[in-house]
Formats: sequence, C-alpha cells, structure tokens
Amino acid sequence: MKKADLIESLRKEFKLDKSSAREFVDYFLEELINLVLEHGRVELRGFGVFKVRKLSGRFIKNPKLGVEIYVGERQSISFKPSIVFKKNDKS
Repeated sequence: MKKADLIESLRKEFKLDKSSAREFVDYFLEELINLVLEHGRVELRGFGVFKVRKLSGRFIKNPKLGVEIYVGERQSISFKPSIVFKKNDKS
C-alpha cells in the first residue's frame, strides 16, 4: 500500500474530498515525526512503538574508489510492531 492508497481509503471511508484526506494524512505523518524527534519515543497502543536510535560514527569504504571515509553519528527511527501484528502473521 502506498500513501496515495491510504488517502483514497480514508476518502471513501469518511466521505471526504481528496484534498482533505491528503491534508489529514500529511498532518498526521508530520506530527508523528515531530513527536518522535521531540520525545524520543511514541507509542500507539495496538499498533506499535516508534523510537529514535542513535547510530555511532564509523568508517566505510567506497566500493568504486576504494577510499575509506568517516560517517559521523546520526539518528534513525525504528519501529517495533505491537503483538497484534504477531498474532495476524500470515507467513
């Protein structure tokens, strides 16, 4: 499913026009990102937990040139799904 599919699904379910549904999805995602970055963790019960992870700096090698460069510390967002996903696992 893509973002456009989610927008279309919300539009049909709540009888919204397409721009309102798109605005809602964009606002929700933007707010989720801001909250995770601000608080370091956001828990949506029944869905999962978004957390900020700090990745330490390291040296990597450019495979084309064979040159080693240093990539500094950075942040990444991780997601841990709730048990609901594990119960409905279809694999």
